[in-house]
Amino acid sequence: MDIIAKGPDGYYHPSTESELRALVVHAHDARRKLRVRGSAHSVPPAIYASGYDGEGAPPEGALHVILDRYAVVAITPDPDDPRHATAEVEAGCHLGRDPYDPTGASTWANSLNGQLQRHGYALSDVGGISHQTIAGFMSTGSSGGTIASSLHGDIVRLRIIDGTGQIHDLSADDPDPARRDHFFAAGVSMGLLGVISRVWVRVGPTYNIVGRQVMSPTADAPVDLFGDGAPGRPGLARFLQEAPFARLMWWPQRGFRRVQVWQAAPVDPTPGFEPVPYQAFGRAPKLASLAGSLIYTILGNLGDLSQVPRKLDRWLAHLAADLDGQPDAGVAYSIEDVLAELRARFERAIARKAPIELAGSEAWAAARALAAAAGRFDEEGLPSWLATVITDLVRDLISDTLESPLLQPLAALLQLILPSVIDEILGAFVTDGRQDFQDTWLAGLPMDEQMDDELWPTEFTELWIPLEHAAEAMRRLADLFSGDGDERLAFARTGAFSYELYGAARSPFWMSPSNRGPALRINVFWFGLNAGTPNATFFPQFWELLRDLGPLPHWGKHLPSPSDAWRAHYGRHLPRLDAFLALRARLDPSQIFVTEHWHAHLGIAPPGA
Repeated sequence: MDIIAKGPDGYYHPSTESELRALVVHAHDARRKLRVRGSAHSVPPAIYASGYDGEGAPPEGALHVILDRYAVVAITPDPDDPRHATAEVEAGCHLGRDPYDPTGASTWANSLNGQLQRHGYALSDVGGISHQTIAGFMSTGSSGGTIASSLHGDIVRLRIIDGTGQIHDLSADDPDPARRDHFFAAGVSMGLLGVISRVWVRVGPTYNIVGRQVMSPTADAPVDLFGDGAPGRPGLARFLQEAPFARLMWWPQRGFRRVQVWQAAPVDPTPGFEPVPYQAFGRAPKLASLAGSLIYTILGNLGDLSQVPRKLDRWLAHLAADLDGQPDAGVAYSIEDVLAELRARFERAIARKAPIELAGSEAWAAARALAAAAGRFDEEGLPSWLATVITDLVRDLISDTLESPLLQPLAALLQLILPSVIDEILGAFVTDGRQDFQDTWLAGLPMDEQMDDELWPTEFTELWIPLEHAAEAMRRLADLFSGDGDERLAFARTGAFSYELYGAARSPFWMSPSNRGPALRINVFWFGLNAGTPNATFFPQFWELLRDLGPLPHWGKHLPSPSDAWRAHYGRHLPRLDAFLALRARLDPSQIFVTEHWHAHLGIAPPGA
């Protein structure tokens, strides 16, 4: 069977189901791997064939596919209830606009959400971002921010091309039990049962949202994160059950300890409705994003600041570019604008650490001696002097001209004082107060889209814990983050980033991490430009701490290191895992969809074993 030519980017870009099927048949006959790239919001091993990380053109051998030309949406009103409709969606259609789409094809106009809105319809829920393709969102088990509903529950039919090229048309209400099982296995399947070709989603009438965000010290939050709640202050589980849409961001750092509670409710559209968009970074989000990204890049590389310049390419590109959709997008900020913001923060932070506390450290002695030799030390104006010196060094880091012997002594000094001043640094981006907002569903629910992925590259591990264990999970985390009273140990355990808390509705799909019932999703972040590897140095403490509470992972994020123990864990908490793997073996006997990543994590035996 002839196949389409590979594109100049090294990917195949089919435009019809026949062309997509031909690629699958070719992969089967040639015993080559085939993987489909959606928005690439998952970790590379979950997306691509082994040995490729998504950078540059794919290597020869495996077939890598992008469905940018296979993204048509057809909306059919329900003849018995025209307020509802069925949307038939080709697998490459993005839910919203993907600003990082390498093909440039993704727009709001051709997105699923944009087209639904134009026809007066809406999805029941949308995740914190809407960059993903519909097939990618489904395949990894992704969810939105509500326990009341989910996209999974609205999917009524799908088509999938198995590893031999056979097309299966599956539905949730198929009278054949085997075909129903196939549907519930395929909905969340990580691309291991075949390539999803089309999805049919039942959609309802469009709506707007009205919401509020409250940022406060954890002890004063409107939600009791660690207990069963009290009058007017529900426990976390009850809050997630009762809030129509909700997301919490938690900063557990010792001395800071803040929580941001974002919640919204749907309202019917009304004439003259004026959106008041949610603002994640206040009135100058571009400046805050630039300053924050630069701070985190420096803090994450204090052990070797010489690594910073090579990590600032995208930062420098964004300095001159607009951040999509931000209120200050048209403002031209300079490096000096960003440095002035940083200098003020550093001076306030250093002023809170008394010089006598610094005096006993080797880092302080080395930095002071070097500065005195250079005639750059001012004993009385210590905070101002030190903030100025640090800012000057940052300026040189940005331009990659740094040769000062002060570099590493000051980096060591920052490492010394960081646990004590992290609250002042975080306060640049996390301020107490209340924000009211209102918006359309498609613009308001993806509240994380103001976090530019290139300024804030982030690694994730996301654990889904049965909702009834929410309070216990949070108490264990709080105890871990206490550091047994040791300030430095506490900071090592929390890191400098936040933690995201969501609810998820029960999913009917076998491999969904909420297949068992509603879940608390704990999203652990790691700033992507940090030195080190989070799988080795940071994430394991969470995997082990919470393992006996029955967590299941988001399959597109970082997973616990593969082992017999974790494979047995998945078997205990995914009752249909064996049935899924048996069906997988029948549908893809040559294992064209299976990579080393999935072999290791799910225990898939090699072909013929």
